[in-house]
Amino acid sequence: MKNPAPRVDAWVDEYARTASAVWSGDVVRIRNVRHFTYRTRDDYTAAYFDADYELARLRSVDLVVSRWAYDSIAHVFVSFGFDDGRYLSVSIETRRRSGQRYSTWKGFFRNYDLIYVVADERDLIGVRTDVRRERVCLYPADVSPDTVRALFRDYMRRVNELNERPEYYHTLFNNCTTNILGHARTIAPHLRYSWKVLLSGHADDYSYRLGLLGRSCPFEELKRRCLIARPDNASIGADYSRAIRSAR
Repeated sequence: MKNPAPRVDAWVDEYARTASAVWSGDVVRIRNVRHFTYRTRDDYTAAYFDADYELARLRSVDLVVSRWAYDSIAHVFVSFGFDDGRYLSVSIETRRRSGQRYSTWKGFFRNYDLIYVVADERDLIGVRTDVRRERVCLYPADVSPDTVRALFRDYMRRVNELNERPEYYHTLFNNCTTNILGHARTIAPHLRYSWKVLLSGHADDYSYRLGLLGRSCPFEELKRRCLIARPDNASIGADYSRAIRSAR
């Protein structure tokens, strides 16, 4: 349900700013890349930065699947990798107002805006692995660099589109996984809607069966290899992106 949503200013801190993308040829300047430093769930330092990214240096995209309770429920997003060692994550979430908490049922009734959070991996992935202690799998997508670039362009198009025409989140029809599928279909039109899109914890299994994560080993083995294991005393430092991939 892509109904226009009204703009308000009283957002929770994590959603106070929205990203935007300005293209100059094959270089994009992304404004308001989020880079929060989390100490606990509620204790953090808010920060944003602007940066330029060259499309020619874009090499990879990873599927991130983060589970915190049941295996069938997860938050799913993507992270783009550049050959200069930088990574840029994009997470599709509910943009909540001050005092709001997420509710699956409230998500049916125009209670939340939809937001694309564009952030450093130390923010979007780090808070899940090291602070919330969720079970996070980081899957490298088995697609060509040209496909990655087309996907990245489509994500940035959507970021700007939502700035111009805000939309309501919907638990079934306008959420993280339905939007990811929409992006994937722009580069692979044969992809079809599945019940596994509704149960987001199956998004990795669904992607594997479509051949998007490679087929070099059985899915359960791939899932085990791609589970991020972080020591209890680990810190989210400058080498975080390298560290979470080193054992994969």
